[in-house]
Amino acid sequence: MKEYWFARRFPIGAMRSGMAPVHWKGWTAAAGFVCALAVGAAGAWWLAQRGEITKGVILFSVVAVVAMIGFIGVSHKTGDHVRTVADYREENRRA
Repeated sequence: MKEYWFARRFPIGAMRSGMAPVHWKGWTAAAGFVCALAVGAAGAWWLAQRGEITKGVILFSVVAVVAMIGFIGVSHKTGDHVRTVADYREENRRA
């Protein structure tokens, strides 16, 4: 049985297809994304303080895009595209 880190937020018939964490590894991946953005922002702030604001903006943009692509890739690869978060919550109540 495959271990899913993320699940759909809305049922299959809904137009939106967002994913949400349902496992501690999914929450860790989300926290890693937030930490990557914080590190990119800190680097951009440090460069801006040195008068190199353009390099700071570029640094943050690159870090944000790489983190976003990584997070979306992980959530897509380890996500359950059939069941929803509500299904996982219901399953946890039964256990």
